[in-house]
Amino acid sequence: MDIASILGLIIAIGGCLIGYMHEGGAIAGLISVSSGFIVLGATIGATFLSLPMKLIKQIPTLLKMVFFEQRVNYTDLINKITEMARIARKEGILALENYIKDMDNKFMANGLTMVVDGMDKESIQSIMEVEINAIASRHHRCAKIFEIAGGYCPTMGILGTVMSMISILKDLSEPGSLGPKIAMAFTATLYGVGFANVLFLPIAEKLRSRSHDEMIALEMTMEGILSIQAGESPKIIKEKLLVFTNEVDKSLAEDKHNAQEK
Repeated sequence: MDIASILGLIIAIGGCLIGYMHEGGAIAGLISVSSGFIVLGATIGATFLSLPMKLIKQIPTLLKMVFFEQRVNYTDLINKITEMARIARKEGILALENYIKDMDNKFMANGLTMVVDGMDKESIQSIMEVEINAIASRHHRCAKIFEIAGGYCPTMGILGTVMSMISILKDLSEPGSLGPKIAMAFTATLYGVGFANVLFLPIAEKLRSRSHDEMIALEMTMEGILSIQAGESPKIIKEKLLVFTNEVDKSLAEDKHNAQEK
């Protein structure tokens, strides 16, 4: 379970509700089934209209990735590549074939298979780079699902408010009830802005973050495999791959520093 995602969602919603209640608002005043149907229904419909069904079917998997998958374990990856390098150096490249079939990491398995088959460095690198680019493109499209939903949602909230106002203004026979009705009409705008900025857009950003982590892991794997193919020692390979983890930590530190400056 990804604690940051769940904790972030709880803090975002909780902060809004606590602030609202601090000003004397009642939770019941924010509940509007009709607004929920209009905003979510219209947003989902517009998003489906914008994307192919093949991509839409991946939404449950993507949500699972956001809330339940942990960050890539670079240490385990480095240890695995280093272990393969030791085997290749001690027993020969062909010995790797006995370990490839049991690998869960298909990208690594495919790369090592090419090494065992005797392909040259340029061909292996070219094929693996094509696969990395294809994976990056797929990740971009997956994050785009929620980015699109986040773009539509506020507009659908305004649409819901306008529809409610039309209904209210058609019947002005009870002026005393206009205040509560107008207030309820604006819940649609609240839902639209809220769902977009508390749910859809943060999910899109988390998917980009997951993609970034995986891209680093794939590049590490490719570099490790090319180094094994070149016959480099396990120690040198490990030191080379540790540079990638240093870059990850540096990137995280820069993001934190930038956030503090803002």
